[in-house]
This record gives sequence, C-alpha cells and structure tokens, in this order.
Amino acid sequence: MHYCGIDLASKSSNICVIDQQGKVLRERVIATEAAELNEALAGFDDLTVIIEASPLAETAARVVEDIGKKPVIIDARAAKNLMSSMKKTDRRDAKALAEIGRSGWYTEVHRKSAKARELRSILGARQTILKTSKMIRSSIQGLLRSHGIKVGQVSEGLFAERVLALCEEYAPGLKASLAAMLETWEIAVKKAKALKKAVDGMGRDDAVSQRLQSIPGIGPLISTAYQATIDDPHRFNRAEEVADYLGLAPRIYQSGEVERRGRITKEGDVLLRWHLVEGAHVLLTLGRDCALKRWGQSLEERKGPAKAKVAVARKLAILMWKLWKNEKTFIAFP
Repeated sequence: MHYCGIDLASKSSNICVIDQQGKVLRERVIATEAAELNEALAGFDDLTVIIEASPLAETAARVVEDIGKKPVIIDARAAKNLMSSMKKTDRRDAKALAEIGRSGWYTEVHRKSAKARELRSILGARQTILKTSKMIRSSIQGLLRSHGIKVGQVSEGLFAERVLALCEEYAPGLKASLAAMLETWEIAVKKAKALKKAVDGMGRDDAVSQRLQSIPGIGPLISTAYQATIDDPHRFNRAEEVADYLGLAPRIYQSGEVERRGRITKEGDVLLRWHLVEGAHVLLTLGRDCALKRWGQSLEERKGPAKAKVAVARKLAILMWKLWKNEKTFIAFP
C-alpha cells in the first residue's frame, strides 16, 4: 500500500509518495496538468492520493481516478490543524498530506455530482453579480455623499433616474461618470434577474425542488441551493449531521461536569446558510400558519428575532433533508 499527498496550486504542484512505513519513495514538483500528474504517479500499485479540498481538487481527483488510483479529498481545515506545527512549505505540505493518508486521521469530503457542481456554479455566478450591483450602487451613493448630496430611499427601478436628476441639479460635472456607472449597474441587475429566472425554471421542472418548496418560506432559489450543497441526502444518517454540516449547530464545550453551548459554528456553506436564514425570516413574517411558524414565533418572544431566525433556519435544514430523503411533502400540523 502506498500513499501520495498532492499540494495543489494553479501552475505547479508538489507530490510526495510514501510507503506503509513512511519512507519517502518519490518527491516531485510538477505542472498542474493531467499528463504530468499521470507520469508522476505511475509505477505505484494500491495508491491512495490525498488532496486538500479546493477549487482544483475535483479536477485533480478525476484525473487520479482515470489512471486507476484512489483519490481522497479531505477537509482543508482539519488538514491545516494537523500541519500547523510544521514549517510551511509546499514540499512539507505534500509530505504531511501523505502522512495523514497513511495514518487515516482525516475527514473525507463528499465529492459532489456533476449536477450539484453545475447548480452551485450558477448560484455562485448570480451571487457574484448581485454583490457587484450592490457595490456599484453603494459607490454611487458614496460619491454623491462626498458632494453633500443624499440619494435617500428609492426603489431599484427609480434609482438611475433619481441619481441623474440629482447630478443635473447639484453636480453636473459628475453626470457623465455616474451615468457610466449606472449603465454597468443596470446590466448587473438585469443579468442577476435573468439567472434568478433560470433557477426558478429549473425548480419548476424538478420533483425534489417542488417537494422542498411545499415548506412555507422555501422558494426555488433556496431549494436549488440546498440541493447543490447537500447533493445526496442519504450520505447523512442523522438530522444532527445535517445541522453540523451547514454550520447551524451550536458550539459545545464539555469537560467533566461542565457543558456549555455557544453560538452556531458557522462552518460549511455560507451561501446556503444565508439563504436558510432568509427563508426563516419569510416563514416567520409572511409564511402561512403551521406548527413550525408557531414554534418560531414563540421562540422569538422569549429569545428575540435573531436567535429565532437561526433556530428556525436549523429546523428548515433538517426538515428539508427529511422530506427529500423520505420523498414526502410538508404537512403544516403533523
């Protein structure tokens, strides 16, 4: 049995192959390309290749699989903790990954399906465009504010008209430059809406999305983000594992007789966690009456709106997993 660690980078990567006794058999710096990786791993039978989770990890794992080796993508945070006492070099990182593989002391990351990766990319593209549009709008307001001009509260549809009118009246010299920014902002808003429409269309044609959307507060965007992140509901055995995976479980400190619960861990997918909290807000304010809404409103009265939204978001994550796994639809008062 042999173990290989790959410290991936966009241009070049370090590899280290060791045997069961930890003896280094091969160390190389290679171009991050399929052909060179194939050549570097040739000649080793029963090879387990350890790769840190990263944007390049899935591509590298597929190359490793194609040449008949076993790829394992591991949690980067856990690997970082194990390697924290070492000097930080790419060569040492590759060897440390190989040693982690030999010891078996790692957390394997689920490799998402092609569909989940595609959905995730669409959602990521939309989120990036949304951030761009918000940044441009804030920049426009900031530039006007530096001249003592306040845009005030204005709807998205009237924002450009309002800005140009203020420039015309108070700062004509800014009109040309802000008009260019407004043009870019309008394109970003339009493209974000187009991607949202595409996601809505996918949700209408998908049985799982329809099942998840039977829950008040859950729309096409949240159901699509949930599928893209969870990918396969059967990889979780217990509801608590879902909450932990999404970073919605509270931190726990336990020692002897002492046990304290803190804030949520906020580990896992940030985008989905944000969407679930938004879904919880919609459920508590606009959603139809159901047992979950009543529970959330009761908690809101006792603990405040912020804690109630997070708690309801956790309930939503678990409920969506159960409905998906068991192929059920939402029941308002079970």
